[in-house]
This record gives sequence, structure tokens and C-alpha cells, in this order.
Amino acid sequence: MNLELANTRAAEPRVSDVFAGNIPVKLSKEELLELSKLSPIRSLLHIVAEWLLILAAVNLCQRFWNPAVYLLAVAFIGARQHALLILMHDGVHYRLFRNRRLNDWTAEIVLAWPNLISARAYRRNHFAHHSYLNTPQDPDWARRQGDAAWVFPMHWGRLAMLIVRDASGVGAIFFLRLARTLLSKDTGVSTGFLIARYGFYIAVAAAFVWFGAFKLLLLYWFVPLFTWLILIFRIRSIAEHSAIDHRSPAYSQTRSTRASLLEHLFVAPKNVNYHIEHHFYPSVPFYRLPALHRTLMAKPEFNTGVHITRSYFGVLRECLGDRVSRAYRGETSPHLAPEPGSNLA
Repeated sequence: MNLELANTRAAEPRVSDVFAGNIPVKLSKEELLELSKLSPIRSLLHIVAEWLLILAAVNLCQRFWNPAVYLLAVAFIGARQHALLILMHDGVHYRLFRNRRLNDWTAEIVLAWPNLISARAYRRNHFAHHSYLNTPQDPDWARRQGDAAWVFPMHWGRLAMLIVRDASGVGAIFFLRLARTLLSKDTGVSTGFLIARYGFYIAVAAAFVWFGAFKLLLLYWFVPLFTWLILIFRIRSIAEHSAIDHRSPAYSQTRSTRASLLEHLFVAPKNVNYHIEHHFYPSVPFYRLPALHRTLMAKPEFNTGVHITRSYFGVLRECLGDRVSRAYRGETSPHLAPEPGSNLA
């Protein structure tokens, strides 16, 4: 939708189109309305916190500079960039603020544009992904067809090579290709929107040059953006919809992952690991996804056909030939019940 025409009407809670009538358990209207309630204050606090954490990481690294500290800062800031994009994703679903103009411009200026993405363009792509999951009409699925990097099961050596490629920055070319694809969706928007977006980039670059801080921009923004963030994208994308038996129903082509504290910090912030829950009920904001998961897990039928993997390292193990092929043959089950005390229990 055109940002200039955004209105204040709240998004209606609903089941994701691709799963409608097909999921193993459905919430009552009252449960869904409660879980879909927005808290603009929480959204604002999360946005401010992520930017403050980035500034703090830069300050600490500059003060206590050494190569090891810098590499840690790159990983931490890359994860914070990922957190900003997850917050943008909530904005794409109109889950940040009730006022859609405020929601959309916050998603653009504060969350998407700094990461070289347009939230408006991403919304078109992402809604199609929700509606046509793992079909030729799903743009995410279509982009991976014919790409050997997304064929599973995969030999461990090839998977290791892809991880090294992404972490080294070579994989940035694929991010730029995606950004260019989304950039093409800027056609048809108002002149004012285009002036605002590209004026933003010019103003930011000019400000860093003016204050003699352009090197800091390169070291602490673009290096994490094109290394750790790219690696996170690959791991998260695999976790969400890859290395799962695609002969199963649509909802079983989606995975949730048990994330450890470190994984939440460096790979999967903002409850992004609750992915099948998000596909079932995209009206639920990120801060209520754990409650949604607990509500679903309390219903025995939710465990039927739902794919949950223990840790993101476990996801990578499921990508390897022997483990995946055994799961496909039914020799090992890829479905895990929640463990007592786990963050998915």
C-alpha cells in the first residue's frame, strides 16, 4: 500500500492465508484478540533499546580496541541490525503502532532504510510469501529455485563453505541482488517517497563525512551488515522453511526452533525463532509470540505434524544428508515435544 495513503485502521487478527482451514489447531476469537493486542510503548522501547545497544557497542569497541573485541562487536551489531529488521517485519504486518502512518514511516526511516531495504517493497514480497508459501507464487521460494545453495540434504563441506563465504563478506553480493530486486518495486511510488528515501541516504553519508566519521560508518555498520547479518539471514532462512519434508501439509513446511540465550543474542532476537506460530497467526506481535506458543502447546493437537528443532546448530545438522534422509524415511523423528522449562515449553 502507498505510505502516503496509510490509515489508522488496525489490522484484523487472522489465520495466515496459506494455512487457513489446514492448521491442526485454531485459537478462539477471544484468545486471538488478546494475543493480537498492540503495545506501542513496548514497540518504542525495543526500537530505542536496539539503537542504544549499537551505539554502546561502538563506544566500547573504540575504547578497548583490539581485533578480538572488534570481531565480537561486528557479530553483536550484525545481530542488532537483524533485530531492527525483525522490528521492521512487525511494522510490515502493522504490528508496531496503531496509527498506520506512524507505523509505516517508523518501519521505513528508523528500521528499513538504514539496512538498505524499503519496508514498502518488502511488504509486497512478504505478503506473497505468506499467501503462497513454497509455491511458484512465493517470491522467496522462487528466488531459490535452481540455486544449489538451497538444495537439501547437503554435504557438510558445502554447508561449511557457504557459512564461511557469508561470514567473510563474499555472500554480500546475494544481499545486494535481493536489495536490487526489492528496489525495482519502488516503481509506482510517489515522487515524495523516492525523494525521502534517497535523500535519507545522501544526508546520512554527508553527515558522517562532515564529522569525519565515515570510517566508523564503514567499520561499524557496513562490515556487520555484509558479514554477520548475511550469515544470520542464511541460518534463519534455512531454519524457517528448509530441510523439511515438503511432501507434508503446508504448515509442516515451516519450522520453529528452540533458541539458547546466546542464539537469541547473536542469531535470533525478538522471538523470531517462533516461526510456525507467526505463520499461523501473523496478527500476533513479536513480544506475544512466546505466549502464543504456550497457548498452542497447551492444545495436544498442535504437536501433530509441527516441526520443532532443538537449537540453530540442530537446524544445520538437519541440513546434512544422512540426518535428513533418515528423518524422511521415518527412522528418526524431526518433531520434538517441548522440554520442561524450555523457552518453547
